[in-house]
Amino acid sequence: MSSITPPHAPTEAALESLRDELKGNMLPNVHGFFAKYFEGKSWSTVTQNKFQETTSANMVGKLSARVPDLAHLDVLVEWLAEFQTLFFGVDQANLRFCSQPLSNTSSTPKTAIYLETSDVQSAAGSIRVFGEFHLDSAPVTADDDDDILRFCFCGPARVQGPVGSMLCPRKPDLLVRALAGYTLMTDEEAGFNTFVKRRTPESDSYVTFHQSHTFRLRPELMATADYIVGPGTTCYAASTQTAGEPDTVIKFSWREDQEPTEVRLLKLAHERNAWGVIQLLDHQDLVSVAHLRQEMGFPRPFANRILSCVATTPLGRPIRQFASIPELLEALRDLVRALRSLYVKARILHRDVAIKNLIIAPHRSADGPKGVLLDFNFALDLDNVRPVEPMVGSDGFMAIGILSGQRHTYRHDLESLFYVFLWIAIANDGVHDEANDILEDMPKTSRLWKWCSMDFGAVGRDKAADMSPEGFEGILDEFCSDFAPLRGLARELHALLFPVRQGKIFTGTDTDPVAVERLHDGMADAFNRSALAFQG
Repeated sequence: MSSITPPHAPTEAALESLRDELKGNMLPNVHGFFAKYFEGKSWSTVTQNKFQETTSANMVGKLSARVPDLAHLDVLVEWLAEFQTLFFGVDQANLRFCSQPLSNTSSTPKTAIYLETSDVQSAAGSIRVFGEFHLDSAPVTADDDDDILRFCFCGPARVQGPVGSMLCPRKPDLLVRALAGYTLMTDEEAGFNTFVKRRTPESDSYVTFHQSHTFRLRPELMATADYIVGPGTTCYAASTQTAGEPDTVIKFSWREDQEPTEVRLLKLAHERNAWGVIQLLDHQDLVSVAHLRQEMGFPRPFANRILSCVATTPLGRPIRQFASIPELLEALRDLVRALRSLYVKARILHRDVAIKNLIIAPHRSADGPKGVLLDFNFALDLDNVRPVEPMVGSDGFMAIGILSGQRHTYRHDLESLFYVFLWIAIANDGVHDEANDILEDMPKTSRLWKWCSMDFGAVGRDKAADMSPEGFEGILDEFCSDFAPLRGLARELHALLFPVRQGKIFTGTDTDPVAVERLHDGMADAFNRSALAFQG
């Protein structure tokens, strides 16, 4: 058995983090898992023949009989090598088992076990199946052979994997059948995203929507989730031509099971001539959780999600990667104009204005926007409002009124944009998008720490205190040296958004059309004058 370390092999700390994340999200007592994913497949007859042919059947019998004895690493390694000899034919010549020691402690040896493909250029990636072998005195508890929790060896030794499990004392041959199945599965059956394709191992990946629009993907990911359990949003830069400059974003995500909000509202924004928002090029739903769980019995209800792929343009830089302060100010100016166009022309509120959802557009035309709004998953069509709308937004950027339970208005989007400016002016973090990540490099004395909490009421009160005339001076004192000259701009924006009325700052919304234009025009003009002053 090979001991070659696969690319990007995880550390023990990474595996421990993975265990913590999966805790509570791996469900026992899921009946029908083995039948759905390992029986009745095109390759099932191959494994069945191995179990019936005289020579192979004898080897399978020996492998199955030895399952209860896999209590030591060297025995496991030998067992996997014998399994590989039996089941890896010509079609599996590019597959191999690899092991990576994770602990040298003799009392608790740990080893990662991989089923790896040597075709590292495969669109599916090089690691197909992952498991972890270690000794553990804790009893393995499961009620049925089809439990979807982990691969379990009887006794103290077990292998953990993210896909399924069989409890082996009663039917040890299930482990042999399952591992054989993993070596024979297609990419789609193994759970890989087959919407991303390659014509040859050396060529670029591409996606094709509805057999019409094809986009070539760049190998570097623009964004990817750093978690396992979640919507798994992943973004690629792409172009319609192999050699062309990338101008498109291809986004994969597991969206909620309902009419796709982002797709619908991007279409609506385009129909209503909104300015300064991303343009939808194409979209396609790929698979649902309900389909993946069909014919299986789960102990509790689950939320259905749909894996979707969306293509949008333009491809810009994150706003945190501004090349100069004038460029940032011009982008913020145009983002104010974009929010006005979205609200006044398209009757849409964005509702999630945050650093991660703002980009600086490539300079292609003099009258085009320099700042562009993206991610319309939480956007709201004001002509189709429900009696009660859920609270939405991003930690650190939510408006005071939203935190106190008010209905979302155009002013709240502008207030969130003001907070984007403050976060950049204070932290000037060119790497991170999320407020909590930005805070990691900030002093504990920063007022911004109190802006990030699940106690929305407390955050709202702290923000209100910081937006008071006295409290805001403390915010200005935190501006980094590069942005210190913009304290005057910050005061002007603050006065527009939080006028003092009857001795208190006003956090409500004036819906009069004149007030709407005055606030948008005032903020856009303030950003524009500051940009010109910096350039001069």
